Amino acid sequence: MVLKILKKNIIKIQITQSDINFPLNVVGIDLGQTLTKIAYLEKENELNLLMLSTNLDYKKICEFLESVLINNKRINFTGGRAFTFHEIFLKKTESKLLNEFQSNAKGIEALYLLNKKKVLPNSLIINIGTGTFVLLKKQEFKHLGGSALGGGFFMGFIKLLYDMDDYQEAIKLAEKGDRYNIDLKVSDIYAPKDHRVNLVFREFTAASFGKIEQILDTKSVKKKDVINSLICLIGENIGSTANLMAKNHDINSIIFCGGFLRDNKILQRIFSAICGINKNKAIFLRNSEFCGAIGALLS
Repeated sequence: MVLKILKKNIIKIQITQSDINFPLNVVGIDLGQTLTKIAYLEKENELNLLMLSTNLDYKKICEFLESVLINNKRINFTGGRAFTFHEIFLKKTESKLLNEFQSNAKGIEALYLLNKKKVLPNSLIINIGTGTFVLLKKQEFKHLGGSALGGGFFMGFIKLLYDMDDYQEAIKLAEKGDRYNIDLKVSDIYAPKDHRVNLVFREFTAASFGKIEQILDTKSVKKKDVINSLICLIGENIGSTANLMAKNHDINSIIFCGGFLRDNKILQRIFSAICGINKNKAIFLRNSEFCGAIGALLS
């Protein structure tokens, strides 16, 4: 019954790569702070992906897991919120609790092969979920660190400012906004004929929200501009850090993935622009928000 209710939200991917061995008897679940991602095979060669809200859909997650037990499937858990579910279902079936970074690394390898039809090259992987973490792929995977900026910061900020808690609504509104109504560019500071600043640098952001102090009536500031600016603030900081890390490790390919990129064209444009300036390649993989769940499925 649960699968029938959720069926309209399931993404189905046909698998043709013989070198990816997706098991039929396993469910991979990535329980994040905000989103829960599920990956499993209902039939051979068809990968099913499902996303739910970790908090709002708690009962649905439990009901889903109960339903898959009928088919004698093992459940592999990963993600920051996975421990409690693992403890519950360990008493009912075979259950594994997996390292989040290792699961994401394995999932990215599989997604890259599915998307690009070739093996993952040496890359820097930036996973932007509630927060952000960075993996380096050379001979092996290495966790380099992360940032508190991400989807959690974004959702918390718009909740505080506008009492908004709908991600899709916020993204659609931001697409209509213009950050430069409130953000200060370098060209807003330097005179047009000032030879010290070239045309490219003039387009850089000098200060996010930097024009607001000049606005006499702050009530006139538009919500769509603020949300647009907020996404760009997050993107520019993560993107700049990613490109610096790539330079330090002699990497030219940067893979951006995770839940905060879902339907977020503004963020993708920011990452592409920063990588272009730094002569690096920005790579975006379809369904990248499921990399942790896919990695758990394959573990």
